[in-house]
Amino acid sequence: MSVDQYSKVVIPIALYGSELWNNLTQTNISAISRFQHFAAKRIQGLPTSTRSDTAESMVGLNRLPAIIEYRKLMFLHKFMSPPSGSVSRDIFIRKLILFANDRFRITLGFIPDVCQILFKYELHEIVNNLLSPQHYIPSKLEWKSSVKNAILRKETYLWDQRMAANRDFTFFRILKPAIEPAVVYKVSNISLYRNIMLVIARLWTRPVTLENQLCLKCNNTYRDELVHVTCECPSTLALRNQFTDSLASILLSDELLRVLELDSVSQTFRFLGAPVEPIFDTPTETLFLRNAFAFIVNCIRAYFEH
Repeated sequence: MSVDQYSKVVIPIALYGSELWNNLTQTNISAISRFQHFAAKRIQGLPTSTRSDTAESMVGLNRLPAIIEYRKLMFLHKFMSPPSGSVSRDIFIRKLILFANDRFRITLGFIPDVCQILFKYELHEIVNNLLSPQHYIPSKLEWKSSVKNAILRKETYLWDQRMAANRDFTFFRILKPAIEPAVVYKVSNISLYRNIMLVIARLWTRPVTLENQLCLKCNNTYRDELVHVTCECPSTLALRNQFTDSLASILLSDELLRVLELDSVSQTFRFLGAPVEPIFDTPTETLFLRNAFAFIVNCIRAYFEH
């Protein structure tokens, strides 16, 4: 199953009627979230031990609780948009006024729930505006854009907080500084690169332990095995030379020089697709990364098979 199929088929079915789910407990939210954690790892062929935040963000998925809140806010627009005098709108306005006048007693139902969500995403002015004599109701497209942007800002902030709070995410944050589909999936979008894509995706989500270790091939010490295998170990020198020759046909001489001047750690990040300089125009970047991904896989294969 692809991420596109999951987003367009599985999520709408799984969240059918979620607009009216209210007062979800933390247990409910955890159960809902676990479903997507499993799906995100299964789609990408990642181990179940992979951190869920990395698995979801690799394919640009928002957390399911945020998707439910988006659906509730879009459902809210259905009550706001009818003209004055319509039954559904008048009932909604009346219940909203009752809640506004006695919010400490009325804690269950759609209106308390959606008002809490509006405050969470700083969209509560729409309710104040709705109760004013001369109110303005945004169109569906305007409201959809406002809601998406507000949720993206909040989810990005929370994601950054979770990434910064855990050292396990130190390398991952360099590779992927935003919640969007990882470049590895954009570059390796044809069947020829599928196996390479799966290997690179696992390298993106691997736990990193920076401890001095001894290489059994060259008897030198290193701190990160992938950096050593791809950029330092003499056992993969021939592959590095071949890779450099292949880059000479893709990059301009000054661009190639800038890549070769990077230190081993920076080179490894760049070869994995991290958005660090030098970054090339889109066609060149795609060719560069496809060659880089194949180079990394070949190095790993050569290092561990001999």
